Amino acid sequence: MGGWPGARRLLRPAWLLSHLAVGALLVATINLGFWQLRRLDERRAYNALVEERAGAQPASLGDLLVGADPGELAYRAVEVSGVFDAEREVFVVNRTQAGLPGVHVVTLLVGESGVVAVDRGFVPRPVYVAGDPSVWAPPDTEVVMVGRVRSAGTNRGGNGAEVERVDATDLSARWGVELPSVYVESGAGVGAGAIPFGIPAPPLDEGSHLGYAVQWFVFFVIGLIGYPLVLVRLAREDPEADGADG
Repeated sequence: MGGWPGARRLLRPAWLLSHLAVGALLVATINLGFWQLRRLDERRAYNALVEERAGAQPASLGDLLVGADPGELAYRAVEVSGVFDAEREVFVVNRTQAGLPGVHVVTLLVGESGVVAVDRGFVPRPVYVAGDPSVWAPPDTEVVMVGRVRSAGTNRGGNGAEVERVDATDLSARWGVELPSVYVESGAGVGAGAIPFGIPAPPLDEGSHLGYAVQWFVFFVIGLIGYPLVLVRLAREDPEADGADG
């Protein structure tokens, strides 16, 4: 060990703790990298499912709900018809579209096959704050529209007609009807004029998972190669030559 005068100090308790800490970090980084790859696989599977459902031939919502798990209908192309009840309407706040803040207008649609909440589209906040409901008023005649099935969530707050999200249970009690546990989202916008604007389909990108995975693997390689190189350099140094005590 004549060529490694500093090797013994690397076996001292403080250095042993350092070795354990670096080893734990290496295990963590490699696992985080593989976790991001799993997230990427999940995102790809989700995108494929959404694309398949959205590309299916539109079917009647009433027919789809018969004997089906509503949770398995999300993003399914669907056709609904009926008359909008503008007196039973809420606004989902804190929405953005094309970089603009605003709200989504959700209105009760009453048809022969039943009732359903319909997200008719996006209203920019300046228009909404102006407070003229005729701007986003629904047609007063029967409509036939194609949209996307969305799973209703849980509304945890709100103020009057303003809600955080579409909640079928809350709206059923609010409007005095029995709504299904899903609602319909319009991609074209349903109103008497240009507003509300249609809601774009959800983006089917892969997110940042691959980039994050690469970063974690790079950190792992840096640690795996760099730490031993540092130890070799220290082991070759004479701890007494510069007064080092480990």
